[in-house]
Amino acid sequence: MKVNLNVSGFDTEAFFPDKDIAKIHKPLVEKFTRLYQEQEERVVIFLCAPPGSGKSTLAAFWEYLSQQSSFIEPLQVLPFDGFHYTNEILESNTTQRNGETISLRSIKGGFETFNLTDLIRKLKQLKTQAPKWPYYDRNLHDPVDDAIQVNKNIVVVEGNWLLLDEPVWSELYKLADFTVFIDTDAEFLKDRLVNRKIRGGVSEEDALAFYENSDAINVEKVLNHSIKADLNLYMNQNGSFEIQ
Repeated sequence: MKVNLNVSGFDTEAFFPDKDIAKIHKPLVEKFTRLYQEQEERVVIFLCAPPGSGKSTLAAFWEYLSQQSSFIEPLQVLPFDGFHYTNEILESNTTQRNGETISLRSIKGGFETFNLTDLIRKLKQLKTQAPKWPYYDRNLHDPVDDAIQVNKNIVVVEGNWLLLDEPVWSELYKLADFTVFIDTDAEFLKDRLVNRKIRGGVSEEDALAFYENSDAINVEKVLNHSIKADLNLYMNQNGSFEIQ
């Protein structure tokens, strides 16, 4: 199926194999509806995956699928990226990596550059309130507070670090009703991430440098230091998925 989706504010044409829709995506969306019917309160789904894996597109597709049937409860995607610290904060704070003091801005996208306290507070509000959710503006390259009104009974929170096996982070899963993790080959992600930078106007040399200094570290961290999800999906290089 080819479908036009709004992903992070941009219109995107995506393709999902019919076999995957029938065996994985539609049953998952139906499962989310059953969870809501059983619990009779808002259901929180985590979709965790490394950079470049297409998790935002997948979450948007689940949202699309949920709107195609009156028997399925419509879901809403809530992006994790809105919890980035602002560039002003990142530029004025440092962290330690490999015994070296570095600016948080230089590793923007790493788990250290997100406001975990605010994330936990908002996740807790999802069960009892209709909170507003932050959004990452890719034109401003900064988060915008309270940009999204949460108004659906099922929400999919999508991001890199939702299942991170680090102190405090490793407890986040308790705030979700169901968790999904996307696994894939790191070299495949390298090609996708470098090409994405090049399409954005960055030279090949600079794109490769950014990958080695930032994306590669984050990809390895997510793939190898995340706690086990309720469901693991493996993404093949042709974009199809398998249940692990």
